[in-house]
Amino acid sequence: MGRSFQEQLSPPDPMLVVGLISGTSCDGVDAALCEITGSGRGSLRIKLIAFVTEPYSARMQDRILAVSRGEAQTEDVCRLNFRVGSTFARAAAAVIEKAGMQPQDVHLVGSHGQTVAHLPPRMDPGILATGVTERIGSTLQIGEPAMIAEQLGVPVVFNFRARDMAAGGQGAPLVPYVDYLLLTHDERARLAVNIGGISNFTFLPPNGNPEDVLAFDTGPGNMLIDAMIQLMTVGKQLYDKDGALAAQGQVDGYILSHLLKHPFLQRKPPKSTGREEFGVKYARELYEWGIKRSVRPTDILRTVTDFTAISLHLAYVNWIKSKHAVGEIVLSGGGALNPVLMARLRHEFGSVAIHLSDDYGMPVKAKEAMAFALLAREAIQGRPGNLPSATGADGPRVLGQVCFA
Repeated sequence: MGRSFQEQLSPPDPMLVVGLISGTSCDGVDAALCEITGSGRGSLRIKLIAFVTEPYSARMQDRILAVSRGEAQTEDVCRLNFRVGSTFARAAAAVIEKAGMQPQDVHLVGSHGQTVAHLPPRMDPGILATGVTERIGSTLQIGEPAMIAEQLGVPVVFNFRARDMAAGGQGAPLVPYVDYLLLTHDERARLAVNIGGISNFTFLPPNGNPEDVLAFDTGPGNMLIDAMIQLMTVGKQLYDKDGALAAQGQVDGYILSHLLKHPFLQRKPPKSTGREEFGVKYARELYEWGIKRSVRPTDILRTVTDFTAISLHLAYVNWIKSKHAVGEIVLSGGGALNPVLMARLRHEFGSVAIHLSDDYGMPVKAKEAMAFALLAREAIQGRPGNLPSATGADGPRVLGQVCFA
């Protein structure tokens, strides 16, 4: 017999939670099974028990990207929502099995879903009778949570970003709340950097309060690099393994200067971005422009790889460095596995020590999935999961909706 609604709303401590996410690379679903205990900065603890990645098929990835590019019909989005939900359910089942457990051993699932559109607030035409403008942001993640709840018999928290956006926020980044709880140091200022499809960081002042945290997207991460690789290899290679191809190239100064003029880099935080600004369309235009200028493909790739690190450091210089001295960087995300990208990042930050999030119990590839496990647990216990100082929302909000088992 399954748990009653009251039991689902009153989980124990410690609590076993599966966190699920598929990022902008659309290569598969990351699943982290975590044990979480305590609450609040200083007493909260999260332990990774097992981690897996459930890959998408090539056809599934193509269909997701087609939806993201606006090349799909409503019926396609409808069907894909359930297909992706089934993949998320398989990922959750796989990580539970890897841990040697059964679904009934798990108390909760937190599913970020697969983002197919993220449109931060702009001054868009409003729908008010007066005809005045209002800030309207919107976001869409697919991966039907009912499929997860049905197949596992476990309640699912989902749709985390929407509530923050309804309160006037960017809906991103959300991981800074987790950074604040787990990585704030009593004496040293830290910068928690994540290089996923998009790069972002969280500035954590020593012994700071939530309102002291500053976090935002800094620009492209692996998304632009991956798109260049796919263009170079006509889809035969999906990413630059170990930075091998970028290592064969040289930075093209003219292209780099053009990239550094991107308007997103000059925009004041809070801010977030995604495929809409740094996706395949932008990459293709950049690649074709470089080829017309007789720039070698490997040089274009090296340039965008270095640009990723430079734009991240530029955000630090523009919005953090003049006010705060950062003592160390805690790095996560798939970009941490690219030696060329890491070499440029270390060059840009100079003497600032860079440590992998692995050193703090959160492996670089698992951190985001772990974060949504924690955000789900906060939601089911009625605690806000956003940082208004990071997202620009009108105030703290409990994030997500619940699909009961």
